[in-house]
Amino acid sequence: MASVSSPDPSAMASTSLLSDSDRQRLNLGQVVLLGEKGQYALMGLAKVNAAIAWSVLTDYSSFDRFVPTIAASRIVEIDGARSIVEQIDRRRILLSIVETTILTENVEIDQQQISFRLLEGNLKYMYGHWRIESVDWNLPYPEAVLISQQVKAEADLGPFKKMFYKLFEASLIETMEAIRDEMERRGR
Repeated sequence: MASVSSPDPSAMASTSLLSDSDRQRLNLGQVVLLGEKGQYALMGLAKVNAAIAWSVLTDYSSFDRFVPTIAASRIVEIDGARSIVEQIDRRRILLSIVETTILTENVEIDQQQISFRLLEGNLKYMYGHWRIESVDWNLPYPEAVLISQQVKAEADLGPFKKMFYKLFEASLIETMEAIRDEMERRGR
């Protein structure tokens, strides 16, 4: 279950800026989504150490095994900390199955952040980053990291833009939950 709040998502770069309510929801296993209209910050708490979290976030070629809407995922190119990844996304929208292929550039920074941007796909643009941060509040379990994603995305859909935002928000939450769950599965 996710919680949607309205503060500026760009301000949520640090765990110290989280409200007590957001921390409580994270402790309960909820994903917190901030923002709207193509500019979002998401946060999820994974009960694992940073090394396990990083290994899942960078396991690009396995995303199709644990993110429900990704039908295929492969690394096209690796150059140091930079990876080009192709993913096929398949989801039901209304009465039909829609399949899209995207190509992203992912740059890994200090085993704490992945900056990404869309190179090819059916969106006008998409870019942002994933981060792994230590938790600076008391937890009811021995270890955890905050997984956060900031993303900006836009599709050129004219009158269907509002529907795009709703679907995109749902997809962001579903992806965060799937990645967090995979981290915790690997951490057992």
